[in-house]
Amino acid sequence: MNSTKRILLAGIAAGTAGLVAGSALAQDQERYIFVHHASTGNVFWQAVQQGMNDACEQVGADCQMIFAQTEGDLQQQLNNFQTAVAQQPDGIVTSIVDDTIFDQPIAEAVDAGIPVIASNTDDSEGAAGNPRLSFIGQNLTAAGYGLAQAMSDEFPDEGPIQVLIGVSEPGQSWSELRAQGIADFMDDYIDANPDREISYERLDSGTDLSATANRVAAYVQATPDLTAYFDTGYWHAGAANALRDLDYEPGDILLGGFDLVPVVLDEMEAGYIQYQIDQQPYLQGYLPIIQLDLMNEFGLSAWSVDTGSGLVTPDDVAEIRALSEQNVR
Repeated sequence: MNSTKRILLAGIAAGTAGLVAGSALAQDQERYIFVHHASTGNVFWQAVQQGMNDACEQVGADCQMIFAQTEGDLQQQLNNFQTAVAQQPDGIVTSIVDDTIFDQPIAEAVDAGIPVIASNTDDSEGAAGNPRLSFIGQNLTAAGYGLAQAMSDEFPDEGPIQVLIGVSEPGQSWSELRAQGIADFMDDYIDANPDREISYERLDSGTDLSATANRVAAYVQATPDLTAYFDTGYWHAGAANALRDLDYEPGDILLGGFDLVPVVLDEMEAGYIQYQIDQQPYLQGYLPIIQLDLMNEFGLSAWSVDTGSGLVTPDDVAEIRALSEQNVR
């Protein structure tokens, strides 16, 4: 056999081996599904999805994120979760915003050998309340407490203090636990200032900028001496616009909430929002995939991660806006 023919046959053999290896890799590619309670219109979840996509590219996994058609539709999320289980993926990531309805489906998935990790929102009792293997997300109660504590530095030194806590989704753990943290701080603040008139109330504030604006505006018109409004999400940006329409100046009523979406950054720059808490959503998409891959590859056990409660002020907006445009903040 001449040398040219030997080289040609060797090339064909190498190409064939490459095709076989590529086919094997395709068959071995792990599949992960992320199911949660938010709709595609929720801009916060763009950063979560970016984190998931980056992790999946890094580990070479096939990943899918499934949104709810309607914001906060738990029955739809449950249906999507059960559909994901039926596909028998190598792992599922999900948010747990209700302490009951996800218990049995998650238990059945884990019993079937499908690891399930909670991200963004956990059962209010953690592992004691749900058999998910770990939780990657913010300590919600501590975050609410920290937000209110930071804002208290802006409270007036004299006179009454009245606070409104906007519970964006009454009954859902992410909203209730943040609201509880805010209320816990207010209780401590009242105890520490027994000679002052201090009070707080809850409001079903909604998960729509216009709805929140209308509800807060109605409350403010009935209670013009309101000191501060806390939202358990980012919809206080709508309240900021409502205050502007009611001729309130920045800082007349203090505003604080959660998550660094563009409309919040706009209102922080305008001076209407004083404090914001960042739960680092990119990590909530990135870390669960990395964890599942390490569990499947090396047999590691699951571990929980607190993605933080970073306090953000208007001075931080310029830097954060550039990162927000990349969907990483």
